Amino acid sequence: MASLTYIGKQAKTYLISMHKHTDLEIIYCTQGDGALKFADGAVLDYVPGDILIIPPETPHMNFSDTGFKNIHLKITDLIPPYKNRAKIHDADGIVKQLLKQLILVSVSEMKNKNAVVQNYIELLLNLLAGLADAEYYSEYVEKIKNKLIENFGDCYFDVAEYLETLPHSPEYLRKLFIKETGVSPIKFLTKIRLENAKKLLNSAASDSNRLKIKEIAEMCGFSDPLYFSRTYKKYYGIPPGGFLKS
Repeated sequence: MASLTYIGKQAKTYLISMHKHTDLEIIYCTQGDGALKFADGAVLDYVPGDILIIPPETPHMNFSDTGFKNIHLKITDLIPPYKNRAKIHDADGIVKQLLKQLILVSVSEMKNKNAVVQNYIELLLNLLAGLADAEYYSEYVEKIKNKLIENFGDCYFDVAEYLETLPHSPEYLRKLFIKETGVSPIKFLTKIRLENAKKLLNSAASDSNRLKIKEIAEMCGFSDPLYFSRTYKKYYGIPPGGFLKS
């Protein structure tokens, strides 16, 4: 059962130094603007209506030139549905209304308060997951994402060469992609390739005419089966051959 360990509206602030939490952290910006900077150099800008989701044990700092106010939650005793940091925009204000209701319940004296808070937390996480699926990306990030997905099975596709064909500099586009997605274009492409490889392995596990590891690697853009196996194990914790056996 998940529980709320902190909830409230934070006073106007300009800088919160690098830190991390053991719990899932959700920040809703209500006023001002600023950015979250992470230990790996990634940055997520935010404006009012933006929701920032920070998984447990993720070092980050919050800074602003104008100051900011936010609604800040930490949810404990929960297996987070978010493995990566994320930014979602609450265009219709639905999340803000839900947070207001959650605040009212959390400070109330109702007898079944814990159960109601639990229901609100589950509703909140489901709503955020739905909004994340429909997340908006800027023109060039959307273009890059679509190109990577389109070419995940091409082992000769070169991310750097593709970025050179776009109007902006490759370094600017790489930083913009990281800012909006949380990962670099190359890591995004690797993630897509591995996720599709897992689907093929899952199908092969129940098929008597199963594909070979080498064939699956090639279909998912890996020209070297050994590199594919090492990368797959690093990502999922089990080699592709072990997945088939299990």
